[in-house]
Amino acid sequence: MHHINDTRKRAHSLGILMLGAAFVAAGACPSKRAANGTVDTTVLETSFAVDAEGPGVHVTRTDAKSVDKSTEYKLTEENFKAFVAAADSLNALANRDSVARNYLASDLTDAGAKTTDAGLNWLESNAPVNNAINSAGISTRDYFVQGIAIASAERFVKDPNAAPPTPTAKSNAEFLRGHQAELTHLQSLRSGKPVVVSKP
Repeated sequence: MHHINDTRKRAHSLGILMLGAAFVAAGACPSKRAANGTVDTTVLETSFAVDAEGPGVHVTRTDAKSVDKSTEYKLTEENFKAFVAAADSLNALANRDSVARNYLASDLTDAGAKTTDAGLNWLESNAPVNNAINSAGISTRDYFVQGIAIASAERFVKDPNAAPPTPTAKSNAEFLRGHQAELTHLQSLRSGKPVVVSKP
């Protein structure tokens, strides 16, 4: 039993390390590496640590706990629908409130240098932003973690079998294959700039 548990832990750790490497390859600034050459996700450079979907999701080097949780976050019809609704809610907020728009578009470079969970706390600390997310039926923490999980999975939509061996990477990639329209919509919101939806 202990051998099985140890094997699962090693597999999960390997998945996290591979996920970190994938994030770096996708555009993150160089991360520090341990002596054995593996990526240490807890010390990613802060100028751009981890790619994520959703307005306002900026991941800093001190958000490693959320990056870890994202490897276990399984996308479902319910939570994905809530995430998209939260993204639209934030977009609507940005459209009507220039202060919120500027806040959501802020560059969090070096924000994680002194504060644990800096990116997550940044979202939670702004009442209008936090409330806009929660109004969609999702917690800000789940929104933040799911934004990382979605970005990770979307890189493997064309080939889910190529996803890193985390608990949910392959299934999440397969899930997103059936939600291309929503994914395209989220990508249009990724820049942090409001998307104005024209009315017929």
